[in-house]
Amino acid sequence: MDHGSSPTKICKSVVDEDIISNLPEALRDKILCCLPIKEAVGTCLLSRTWRYTWASMTELMFRTADFASGNDSADDDRRFLKFTDMFLFLHNGPILKFCLNTVANEMVSTGGHLYRWMLMLSRNKIKEIQLQTSIRDSYKVPSSFFSCDELEYVYLRACVFTSLHLPPPSKGFKQLHTLRLEYVTVEGNSLGDLVASCPNLEKLNIRGLCSQSNINIRSTKLKVLKIEGWFTHLNLHAPYLTSVWIGLELNSDTDGASTTRCNFNLSPFIASLSDVETIRFHGHILERVEHEFLILKQPKLFNRLTEISLEINLGDLKEANFALCLFQHAPNLRFSFPGIPRDQQCISGNQ
Repeated sequence: MDHGSSPTKICKSVVDEDIISNLPEALRDKILCCLPIKEAVGTCLLSRTWRYTWASMTELMFRTADFASGNDSADDDRRFLKFTDMFLFLHNGPILKFCLNTVANEMVSTGGHLYRWMLMLSRNKIKEIQLQTSIRDSYKVPSSFFSCDELEYVYLRACVFTSLHLPPPSKGFKQLHTLRLEYVTVEGNSLGDLVASCPNLEKLNIRGLCSQSNINIRSTKLKVLKIEGWFTHLNLHAPYLTSVWIGLELNSDTDGASTTRCNFNLSPFIASLSDVETIRFHGHILERVEHEFLILKQPKLFNRLTEISLEINLGDLKEANFALCLFQHAPNLRFSFPGIPRDQQCISGNQ
């Protein structure tokens, strides 16, 4: 009498069954996206089913660190660039997320490759772009970048923005909610024009800004704003911000111990805020600002303001009065998150 299959046959059938290949396509894509991209391509050797699965991955991460051999860095760079070229050329289908990280090797140069890659991405319904390139590899943002009109998240490093290729607001990034920039050089009002082309932008984070131009940022959707770097002209109108962080650094080539001023509409900007919860002014912003500080003639209270952090010279009456006025109009102030004191003098709110 046959009482069923033997344990040996059951085990053999389980081993023979290709469980992973029978997974839904979306789940297989998720598995590949979790692997280093070289290993993802290597899955083409598993079976006929997997031969071209890598070519339709929706999330791509290219890192020079994955190509480091420990011998000749120049050969590593060439292999990295050739691999990325090949992958994008053979890729078939939408690319929702593209990440490029060359920070591990400060000497690598993407050269014209980056412009070619961006053109490919602009044709693939890209949603997220992260370009973490070397500071030595500074590049002008390609015009094809502005054709990626379905972008939702952008992080660019070591780039230059010009107004030459910016789209009109009517053809901008209508879905973009987060923009992160590091070590960015801004020419003209390209930054303000870029923000104007993003009607739903909620988070703007800029670190290492370098600009001698007039920067005018106007947005009624912006919730979080962080600007750190060297700039000479800044005009802000974003009344519904909940978090503000402005940090001014000195340009060692031109400023030194000089009295170079910063044209920043500080008083009207602060007075326009209605929902602000956190205010941080760091670096030399309060020292170099050109306008008179905040004087609230109308009895306005910042009822939601709970955190204030100021780097301030207590020996400067104007700066001290600014801090006092701000604290007096924040009845619900609880604590602050202070930064590194300027000249070892920092004041922060505590209540």
